[in-house]
Parts: sequence; structure tokens; C-alpha cells
Amino acid sequence: MAPISVPGWQIKSKKSVQRLWNNLSIDGGRNIMKLGFIGFGEVGYEISSGLVEQGLKEIYAYDIMQNHPEKGHIVKDKAEKAGVTLLDSGNDVVKKCDMILMVVPGAFALDTTKGLLDSVTPGKLLVDLSTSLPSVKRAENELISEKGGNFIDGALMASLSQAHYKVPILVSGANCQPFIDALVPYGMNIKQITEKPGDAIAVKFVRSIYMKGIAALGAEMLEAANVLGVDKLVIDSIGNTLDGKSFAFNNNYLVVASAWHGARQAHEMSDVMKMLEDIGVAPIMTQATEKRLEWFRDLDAHTYFNEKRPENWQDVAVLWDKVREEGK
Repeated sequence: MAPISVPGWQIKSKKSVQRLWNNLSIDGGRNIMKLGFIGFGEVGYEISSGLVEQGLKEIYAYDIMQNHPEKGHIVKDKAEKAGVTLLDSGNDVVKKCDMILMVVPGAFALDTTKGLLDSVTPGKLLVDLSTSLPSVKRAENELISEKGGNFIDGALMASLSQAHYKVPILVSGANCQPFIDALVPYGMNIKQITEKPGDAIAVKFVRSIYMKGIAALGAEMLEAANVLGVDKLVIDSIGNTLDGKSFAFNNNYLVVASAWHGARQAHEMSDVMKMLEDIGVAPIMTQATEKRLEWFRDLDAHTYFNEKRPENWQDVAVLWDKVREEGK
């Protein structure tokens, strides 16, 4: 199978990928890579389905719910549909496979890793795609490294329902290239950002401040607009302000404006909050916005910049850093 070209990635030659597969293989060098999943929910199903469709033959999985009397059939049906073989335990998956993708809830990631340690042998590769904390990923890395294994921190950066197995994945760790070389030829979209475990999930978490925050903010705005019967007018007005400009431009302009006009904007949001209470809309995001604008006000950008408005958010960030240092 010829490697698939993915824009922005440097794909190694078919020969080098074959050499990798030879190194990964644990069954006599027959160029068979065995991929495993610990946890087989949406992530495991979408990724494995795409890889099987692209020709990867041996994929194994274990999910703690697979033998549940009421819900076990869901896992088994998905595995059968995807062409994945379920094994009896997570340790069986680790023993059987060359690469293991861990896709469990973030709160259980560290304990899951600890439970797999007895089966980790030198050269074994474990990729944690869970949304566990950066500190947890670093702890996992230490545990796996002590056993001679290779740990990679991974983060899914888009919706699986839209991108499916080609979902952009950021990875960080000391030795990510075998993972990239093995799966990018099948069409996966994987990029290493640093050699430090924890960095990939940190990028996702920081991005989520905006992506999840804007959804919550949008919901509060739409609820209020709908109650007042002005939804189309408000949506059109916001569109006229933001449409046609880049995210970088809009974000820079709005952040600098709030740093400069924090006092006035905070007062306005106080009135907005009262209006929302009057019409029965919970001002959850509005209250948070007021607090952030008061924080901007207290930075006193006018004094710091000698009444000369800064042009870039990076200039304002100097004040943020100053406040954090003074707070230590």
C-alpha cells in the first residue's frame, strides 16, 4: 500500500515505513503491525473503523464495559462492525500489540496505566489520548519509561463526528516518530509539537477555554435574544462586526479594547446582568465576563502605557505577567 499524502506532514518512504513495521512486529517480521485500544467507545470505534478500511488487519481492544450484562452488547456490536477483536483484559491487549492507544475517561487514565505496567516490556508504545491533566500525562510517562516502554501524550483536536479517523491529533513525547510513521500512511492526521509529555493535552485544554466558552456564551446570548424576540437582529449585528475578518484579528482587537476600556465595559455588563435577571435568564457567562472586565480595569493599562493604547494583545500580556509575578 502506497503511503497517503497528507498536507503539511513529512511522510517517509514506503521502504522506511516497512522497516518500522518490521521493527514493531512481534510475530517474526511479517510486516504486521498489531494495534490495540484500551477503552472502545467513540474514539476507538472511529479510529479503528478508518484504519481497517484502509487495510490495517490486526486491531485488538478491551473495554471495561464489554461484559456488562446490559451495556456489553454495545461494545461488542461496535467491535464487530469495525473489525476489531476484543480481548479479555487490558493487559492482554498490551501483551498482544505493538502500539496501544488508551482512550479512557481522563479521571481513570493514571490508574489504568498503573494496571497495565506488568505487561509493558521494553519498546512497547503506549499513547494516551484521554483528556487527563498534563501532570497526569507526565506521571504516566515516568511509569512507562521505567519499564522501558515509550509513552506519548496525544490530544484529539477536532470533532470525531466530522473528521472521523482523520481527526487532527497533536502528540508530544520523546519518541513520537514511530507512531507517526506507522499510522500517517493510513491517512491519520498526527503532528508532534514538542518532546515533553503533557504539552499536547495542554494545547487542547487551552483551546477548550475558547471553544467551549464561546459555545456557552453563544447559548446565553441566544436565550436572551430569543426571550426578547430580537434574535435575528442580534445575530446579524454580530455577524456584521466579525464576519470577513480573521480570528487572529478579531481576538486581538477585542482583547486590546477590553484592556483599554475595561472600566466602562464592566459597568455595561453589570447592567446587562440586571436585564437578564429581569427576563428570567441566568447570567452565568455574563457574570464571568463582568469579573474578567473588572480584572482588566484593575490592570490600569492607561497608566502603564502612559495613555498610549497598545496595538497587540502581546503588549497587554506584559501586564498579565506582572500581576501574576506580584501575586506569588
